[in-house]
Amino acid sequence: MIADFSEFSYGFAFTHEYISHTPGLTAAPELPSLIDEADKGYDLKLGYKGYPRFFQFKLSVYLNRSNAIHWLHHYQPHYRVRLTTRVRPNQFRGTDQHSLLKRLADSVDSVYYVAPKFHSQAVFDRLFSRGVVTTNSLWAPLESLPLVHDNDVHYMTFTRTDATPVWHSESVRLEGKFTAEEHYAAMGEAETIDEEFFRNLRLKLLVASREISMTDYGALNLDDDIASILRDTHRLLTTRFGLRMVMLTENLG
Repeated sequence: MIADFSEFSYGFAFTHEYISHTPGLTAAPELPSLIDEADKGYDLKLGYKGYPRFFQFKLSVYLNRSNAIHWLHHYQPHYRVRLTTRVRPNQFRGTDQHSLLKRLADSVDSVYYVAPKFHSQAVFDRLFSRGVVTTNSLWAPLESLPLVHDNDVHYMTFTRTDATPVWHSESVRLEGKFTAEEHYAAMGEAETIDEEFFRNLRLKLLVASREISMTDYGALNLDDDIASILRDTHRLLTTRFGLRMVMLTENLG
C-alpha cells in the first residue's frame, strides 16, 4: 500500500519540524536564497556556526499481508523502502545513487535517508499537528548502511516500533542510530559556515560524484566567486545526489 501523501509533502513537513525542534537554534537561508543574495550583491550572511545535515526523503510502502516477501522477518505489518541501487541505462559513469551517497558520507557527516513510519493522510495530519513527524520516521545514516557491490534490488524494512531496520537482499539487522531521538541528542560540534565551507563542500561533492578526481583538484578554479560555488553546490546536491541540505545555526549575527 503506497502512502496517501507525496514525497514533497513529507519532506516539507519533516524539514519544518526538524528546524523548529531544537530550542536556541534557527535555520540558515537555503542555498537558492544565498545564491540570489550573492548574485545581486546583497550582504551575504556567511561566517556563522552551524550544523549541516543532508537528507534524502523516501516514501515507505506499507505491507500488511502475510504473503509479503519480507513477512517472515517481522511477522506483522511493516514498511519497506526501496533504495536506488540499480544503474540506469546511460547513467553518468554507471554509478548508482546509493553508491554516490555512500562515497559522499565518507567525507561529509550527517547524510541520511529518512522515511515515514506511517502511510495514511489522517495519521500524517495528526503527527504534523503534534510536531512528531521526525520522531515517527526512520533516520538511516549512510555511514551505517552496506556498500552495494551488485546490481540487485535492495530494500530496508521496519515496523512502526523498530529502532533499527532490516537490510535486504541479505536480510541483515543493521547496527547504528536510526531514530530521531538519537540524532537530536548527538548534534556534534558546530562548523563554521563560510565561503571556505562551501568551497570544500563543492569539492567533496565533485569527487564523490566522480565529476573530478582528487588529482584534478589543481584544475578546479579556486578563484571562482561565491555565487558560482553556491550554484555548483546546489546543482550537485539536487541533481546528482537527490539531497536537501538543512542548516541549523547558532547565530546569524
